[in-house]
Amino acid sequence: MIMAPSPVTYLTLADLCERWHVKPTQIAAVALEGKLRLSIPVPGVFAEIGHYEDFGDENWQRIPADRRRVMGIFDLYPRDAWGLIKNHTGIITDLAGENDGYIDLEPEARQSDFSAAADDILIRRDEVERFEANSTPAPPDISASNPPVVRGGPGAPPKYDWDGFWVEACRRIHDDGIPPTQAAMVRDLLGWFDDKCAAVPDESTVKKKVSKLWKALGLVGRGAA
Repeated sequence: MIMAPSPVTYLTLADLCERWHVKPTQIAAVALEGKLRLSIPVPGVFAEIGHYEDFGDENWQRIPADRRRVMGIFDLYPRDAWGLIKNHTGIITDLAGENDGYIDLEPEARQSDFSAAADDILIRRDEVERFEANSTPAPPDISASNPPVVRGGPGAPPKYDWDGFWVEACRRIHDDGIPPTQAAMVRDLLGWFDDKCAAVPDESTVKKKVSKLWKALGLVGRGAA
């Protein structure tokens, strides 16, 4: 007997944990790396909708385009996905929009505390299938107590340890939270290079990488100095 395809286009966090035989924090770590998009239902709140624009030297700014009530399933920023799973609940102030845009909940919506819980998290089935097609084996646990071992592949090693750089960035956010400014994170990670690595990249290179992380986490316009 041929089974009809499931009409359900989303998985819950519990569904995905069972499917992959992993813990919720492991899924949160993959989301924090920007490798898996987690979503959440929004019952209808007013929001400013716009896009990001680069004004040069990775200086990303939000450009508003519309204001309307939004309702449906929307992607979480990695920082919020991580926070909901780690803390079980949280207040959501903005969401990831289409085409790398943003959805900023209006102040009146925030006054009513648009809260969410880890149990509210949904993962699009096509997002799960995309991740599975590009990732084997199941996502690793990159908690502070079990960091991944970075092994080099064939050929000459890279001049700078960028794999270690991203692991350290995730570890610091996991252990200490998001730094108050991009500049603070740049200083911290330059210090890590200086302490742990034989070669230290220039500040502008690290700044560009941190700027991309800031954008991925939905922090543009917050502590860019």
